[in-house]
Amino acid sequence: MSMAERNRAIKRTLESAFGRGKVRVRGARGTAYGWVDVEIDWTPLDADQSGRMKAECKRLLRAAGIDLGHTYTDDTCQYESDQCHIGFNPARYFRTMRMSDGTLAVLSHHYDAEWQAATAANDAMDDFNYVGSRHHY
Repeated sequence: MSMAERNRAIKRTLESAFGRGKVRVRGARGTAYGWVDVEIDWTPLDADQSGRMKAECKRLLRAAGIDLGHTYTDDTCQYESDQCHIGFNPARYFRTMRMSDGTLAVLSHHYDAEWQAATAANDAMDDFNYVGSRHHY
């Protein structure tokens, strides 16, 4: 399979999941030939959701039998990776957290007083639940 065929297959596979016109696939040139950059018009809630969706996209591509290439990330060949970068729109929030009562707390910046208060309240509730459900051996 040529690089152009591979890129078309990547686009076709991911468009089936995200919709037509939402996926842009571009192969690298020159010394980066073989690498592919995939941009998807989808906005994750936070960085964790973005990471989970990237893994799901790569799972879909591998299930479709698309070879994403192979490379090592350092000179010791200890860590290996594929040659496919997947990116989304910037996340809506810096971080989110599911509270004990099921509501969703959001952190829009690195430091947010409301987030600090929500975290403290959630930790207090978790401590209370932990103490109340402690096993005795």
